[in-house]
Amino acid sequence: MVSMDMDEGLRSTLRYPLIHGFRIGEEIGGGGCSKVFRAIHDEESKVAACKVIDLYLSPTLGYPPPNIKELQKEVQVHKSLKSPYILEFLHSEVVERDKERDGWVPGLYMLLELAVGGDLFDKIAPDVGIPEDLAKFYFAQLVSGIDFVHSKGIAHRDLKPENLLLAANGNLKISDFGLCAVFRHKGRERLLSGRCGSLPYVAPELGGPLGVGYAAEPVDIWGMGVVLYTLLVGNTPWDEPSSQSPEYNAYLTGELLNYDPWTRIQGQARALLLALLTVDPTQRIKMEGIKRHPWCMTPTQLQREQIADALTQGMRSNGMMAIVDPTFNNQSSQAYIHARSQRMMESQWTSSLRPQESQFLRGTGNITQGGDFINISTRFWINLSPREAFVVLVTFLSKEVGKENLVEGSEGTAIRVRKMAGQKTVQGTFYIRPNDSLSAEGQSLVIMQRGKGSILHWKAFWWSIVRHSDLASFVVRGDT
Repeated sequence: MVSMDMDEGLRSTLRYPLIHGFRIGEEIGGGGCSKVFRAIHDEESKVAACKVIDLYLSPTLGYPPPNIKELQKEVQVHKSLKSPYILEFLHSEVVERDKERDGWVPGLYMLLELAVGGDLFDKIAPDVGIPEDLAKFYFAQLVSGIDFVHSKGIAHRDLKPENLLLAANGNLKISDFGLCAVFRHKGRERLLSGRCGSLPYVAPELGGPLGVGYAAEPVDIWGMGVVLYTLLVGNTPWDEPSSQSPEYNAYLTGELLNYDPWTRIQGQARALLLALLTVDPTQRIKMEGIKRHPWCMTPTQLQREQIADALTQGMRSNGMMAIVDPTFNNQSSQAYIHARSQRMMESQWTSSLRPQESQFLRGTGNITQGGDFINISTRFWINLSPREAFVVLVTFLSKEVGKENLVEGSEGTAIRVRKMAGQKTVQGTFYIRPNDSLSAEGQSLVIMQRGKGSILHWKAFWWSIVRHSDLASFVVRGDT
């Protein structure tokens, strides 16, 4: 973990170049050998996301070297896919290593559409999920996007919550084609053989004998099934589809279906799930069957303006939103909200938004009560100054995850954390900022930005922190 800081120190004097007219702004995500930044085109008043992949990563950091051939394939495939429900690929270029001498950060730069709404599953309460009508809304968009991908002879092979993002109006955006494969070219299809994907979402046939190929489209359809289940109940059905998983073994016998949360899923939704999660890929429902299924044929009753409330319904019912976006009913808070509204009218983020987009972003807390744009819900305000908050959090996290799993930023504004989540780990960074311009004096904003691992586990980690007895007295909670 210490070596990460050493590597950053070596490059701290380097700068990011302009990419296709966009300057690199604040870091908004990443993990392993890549970082994602917000990018701004000042002349055209546009924003985008820029993924920077370190092609020259030091092996001492413990990450495998990037596969240049696979990255080239990802770029070529993603730029060819133009669909309303696929994150748009804008531009790519490589800054060679010899440019370090000129002060530039080398690597592969991929300019992408900015998913202003953030991660879909960032807005979903773990173990709660979303209403069935909203799950139907997002599943229909997922079907449309993956159907288009398959029509081009491409399989995504990595469908999971971390790769499902949201546009400013709440529509789905499928991202990350790093594990994609071409299975049809000039009318000829082939079986795939690479073993890849995230274990909770991967199809069981990928665990077959090495050298035995598998059909491409059923793999994505299985992944769509696990995503639908996760939308409905807020968790995955198993850790992996193998004999190593007690839950999966119970699914094979049918016993699992008699227990919560499966018992919460009824009627045609349950029938579709079982068709999507048919173990034999030759018997698994096909895309045309999905589109003709009664559950998909029955349109959602949700109106567009209801999506934000439906998406955050679970977070509101269990008190999460009172921490993510606290509001108060007292008189001083009413003045605060009025000032917030005035500030929002002048905000760079809201000036270019359509009313539908502004409504969705406010309703999901992506635009805070202070009018600031923060599309990460794993955040909280704390009644401490930034310096005090840093000390308290380091002390708390040292007890919770162990000092060996922390890296303290040299300026006292960031803490990198690694935490065990079952057999896996989640990693991320706690960023500690001064209060926004309209919150109380002496408060700090803590943003927990996930770097690597399950978004559901990271959300559960956040929820355990803000309710912990050691911190609860400091955490700001709203009364609505």
